[in-house]
Amino acid sequence: RMCIGPKCAGCLFFMGAWGAIFMAVLGGLFYNQSVGLFDDLPEMSLEDIATLTWEERKDEIAKAYTQNAYNAWAAAGANLILAIFGISRICCIARG
Repeated sequence: RMCIGPKCAGCLFFMGAWGAIFMAVLGGLFYNQSVGLFDDLPEMSLEDIATLTWEERKDEIAKAYTQNAYNAWAAAGANLILAIFGISRICCIARG
């Protein structure tokens, strides 16, 4: 019995593959600490800014970039799983 049809499986594969590529590239940009993504980092509180030295703030910013990179790569893995499910359904439907 078919739970999803060929069009749905194709859409699932395409969206999963595109999402995996996009999130993997985004994770790489976060890992390289791209300045353009600085606005996407979690904000520091005014208390943190007042109490931390510049070196400590730089370390916190670097940790935030790294954590965002790991989060993006986890999302890429989830999208890849969806793409694999979609392509497996396409193969099952093609076999008939």
